[in-house]
Amino acid sequence: MKTFKSFALFFVMSLLAMTSCQGPKGEPGRPGKDGNANVKSGTVVVSARDWTWDSDACNWYLDLEWDQIDENMVDYGAVLVYMENPTEFYAWHQLPLTLYPTDQYSSTLETIHYDFALTIYWTNSDLQKHENPCDFYNTDMEFKVVLIDALSYSKYQNEDLTNYETVKQIFNITSEEKIF
Repeated sequence: MKTFKSFALFFVMSLLAMTSCQGPKGEPGRPGKDGNANVKSGTVVVSARDWTWDSDACNWYLDLEWDQIDENMVDYGAVLVYMENPTEFYAWHQLPLTLYPTDQYSSTLETIHYDFALTIYWTNSDLQKHENPCDFYNTDMEFKVVLIDALSYSKYQNEDLTNYETVKQIFNITSEEKIF
């Protein structure tokens, strides 16, 4: 009996979750777009002063706190981070990402996420302290962070979520919160 009650509760909660994030009605015979009530998007613009050098780990890092990142999002949903590549005009790339700033070394960007925050690491292949990333590229850098709840993520996990423009279209992202 306890199993049936648990299943019934799960079924009702799933049904409520699916019906609560529907988008506007489509034309007759065509479904409407899914809404983005359970998808959050934020923009981060960083300058040289935002990066910190860690001599023990031999990398630059950037800590970003955002109260929208919670345990369920990290454990069951998706925390996607995209960077506008400073060497390619308007080219958004999902992290982890490897850049080749010179012929002598590469730089890898990766993220670690945890409740209410994420850290972006910038590590050079030769493990030497190179210029601060923003100073090297002589520009501020922009990142986009997209948080997708578990149900929405499960519906679209077979899509190419590495492409920010695809993610923006699928989840109907029209505005972004400035988070840093």
